[in-house]
Amino acid sequence: MNLTIREFRVFRAVYELRSFSATAEAMHMTQSAVSKLCQEMEAKVGHRLFERSTRKVEPTLWADHLHGYACEILGTMDAAERTMRSLSNLEMGQIDVAASPMMMYGLLAGPLQQLHALHPGIHAGLHELSTDASIDYVLNGKADFGLVSMGEKHPQLQIEPLYEESMYGVCAAEHPLAGEATVSWAQIAACPHISLHTTFSVRRTIDRVYAEKGLVYTSAIEAGSVLSVLGLVKAGLGVTVLPGYIMGFAAELGLVSHRLQPADYAHPLSLIRRWNARTSPAAQALIDLLKASLVR
Repeated sequence: MNLTIREFRVFRAVYELRSFSATAEAMHMTQSAVSKLCQEMEAKVGHRLFERSTRKVEPTLWADHLHGYACEILGTMDAAERTMRSLSNLEMGQIDVAASPMMMYGLLAGPLQQLHALHPGIHAGLHELSTDASIDYVLNGKADFGLVSMGEKHPQLQIEPLYEESMYGVCAAEHPLAGEATVSWAQIAACPHISLHTTFSVRRTIDRVYAEKGLVYTSAIEAGSVLSVLGLVKAGLGVTVLPGYIMGFAAELGLVSHRLQPADYAHPLSLIRRWNARTSPAAQALIDLLKASLVR
């Protein structure tokens, strides 16, 4: 088909944005140029890639299949470009990291502070995303590495277990459990929970642990961010269960946390990288500082 990298980039943008005008703005092109390039791609492929209407652009089955290959090719190119830009030294460079907002705050803030002190010319781009979105960013070459809770293998990822984080029950200072010396999984299960949506790996982990322990809990409220969960806990609307790296932030909000007993479960965290990408010196410097901070 002899498709070019530029064509793949425009095609991916149209596919994901579902708009020629939005793609033109994102790619710094005219709308007519975007439309013409897509027509040229369709001629090369031999099939229509997008169904066009006055309101929207819808990918066809051919586009659905081509999108996966486009992401694979562009991910490799983006990873190569990032590595080449920062191969020479640590005087300058770009690092892109994908992780949840609370991992950024609880795990990366310290290492980033150290990195900036040692190498102030390095620029860090932090992409605060869900587990699935973080994986996509690494696969598509948009991030040098990601921090996720991921146990299963993936054919296109290097998955390096970092450490296992304890799980904590969190409640308001006025809650009956706040004054307890220790809190068990059974005690916390008896309280109404403020939970993350099931799209979060932490929520799926908590559900699995309760099931394994034969415990049933009530999720009174489900929220879409850890900040919302903690805010609702502070308002006295329930308790929550979260990993230890969030406890520093919870304490700043005046919340009380207990390491849940028995402490027989830990939340596994892994560093993920694209399988065929070389880690740049700048990214490796941050990874080394992160690992050093996790030594306990």
